[in-house]
Amino acid sequence: MTPATLSPDPPMPNRHLSNPIVTSIPPVFSRKDAQGQEIGDAYLARCVQSWRACGFDPVTVNSVNETLHPMITELGIEVVRVPRDAAAITGRPHVFLDDLLQAARDMSADRVFIVNADIELEMDAAARDRLTGLGPMQALAMRRRDHSGQRELAKPTYDCGIDLFGAGHQALADIRCGNLVFGMPWWDHYLPMMLLWRGAEFVSGKGVRVWHLDHDGRWNKHQYIGAGREFLHLLDQTEPALRRNPQVDRHIARLARIRRGHYGASLPRRIEARMVANLMPFSRTHIRRVLRETAASNIYILDIITASHHG
Repeated sequence: MTPATLSPDPPMPNRHLSNPIVTSIPPVFSRKDAQGQEIGDAYLARCVQSWRACGFDPVTVNSVNETLHPMITELGIEVVRVPRDAAAITGRPHVFLDDLLQAARDMSADRVFIVNADIELEMDAAARDRLTGLGPMQALAMRRRDHSGQRELAKPTYDCGIDLFGAGHQALADIRCGNLVFGMPWWDHYLPMMLLWRGAEFVSGKGVRVWHLDHDGRWNKHQYIGAGREFLHLLDQTEPALRRNPQVDRHIARLARIRRGHYGASLPRRIEARMVANLMPFSRTHIRRVLRETAASNIYILDIITASHHG
């Protein structure tokens, strides 16, 4: 793998790209094949080339404090630099989701797409036409399939998150993401939920395939809990004008009950959960359990969003 080196920043992108797909490529991109050999650069190139093959214009959003991966220049990827980063939260100059969304909104008056940097895409012609015509209040959210190098042996669809988004400009307007960080936990629950809550119409993802090469986790429990707290805080602070979907209203009420200890697979566990919620509402044990139950409950919303999206 080629080490990241300091180099002059590429010029700022054309602010009116026809079909931008936005990500944040880290300064070091490491992936291993099934034999344990390093293939990071080659895999990154495959991902970017797959986006272009689907008709997208790749863009990476990075903090001014982060070294750019040399492959960004080699692959001709547009770059947007943002002035702040989330190093105080993650220990690295990751990009805040708010900054990535703003960069995406600045590039197109019509629609933008957001993808994790380690995702390969496939689309048939009908899917490309459908996404190219994504309307102002339409959106797309796609789950991935993990594999270890052979797609024919890929695991079932990953239920717990979203790796490809698309949204019309109006659907993304006014969504605020607080301290959620792109690529860290919970952002890929929050964004689709907010799009659905504000009334976006999710289109079919038929003909779209989202592939992901398996790798070890990139975050720790402390980061997971911190981002989970932020997720719940942002839901609480959502303006009434953005709450336009009764299914999401009911789901948010369910999450509120979970925070009060209304969960557990058996009566003794439910009693214990309510006692902990009442006696130790700020304990790490309570928060950890609440977030576990919240994440499991969110799959219901992700199922609604992706119900007709199977490629």
